[in-house]
Amino acid sequence: PQGKSLNCPSCRRPTPLPEDSISGLQPAFLIHHLFEIRDTLVKVKKVKGPQKTQCEKCRKGDATSFCRVCGQFLCTVCTQIHKDWAELSTHEVISLDRLEGDVTQLVPPTKKITYCSKHPTKESDLYCETCEELVCRDCIVRVHRDH
Repeated sequence: PQGKSLNCPSCRRPTPLPEDSISGLQPAFLIHHLFEIRDTLVKVKKVKGPQKTQCEKCRKGDATSFCRVCGQFLCTVCTQIHKDWAELSTHEVISLDRLEGDVTQLVPPTKKITYCSKHPTKESDLYCETCEELVCRDCIVRVHRDH
């Protein structure tokens, strides 16, 4: 007997469904991202209305800005902490006034992906200080673990 299939939301081709569950299917990242943008737009519109958008970090103050990297609304205090904290200082934080005028600001900045020279399908997201090179997780465990 033929198994069931589901049309892919991106390419519209029939995709066979596993017999036990659909958990093995790839998520539709583009569609999920569009829903995230829609939800963020709803929050931006609330800023101008009677209900304010709450800071998503401290949950105490009203949001005054949006971090494109974290995808979170921030109050004045958390915005300043975001700018002062070294690990977050490179994040792009924009005011809600600017955000409302340009919805493209909701799209997170693109990340350049570097792949491992030894494992071309693996992302080089770790740095070996001894060898001074970007490496993948496999290389860290196998080649660079002793230094």
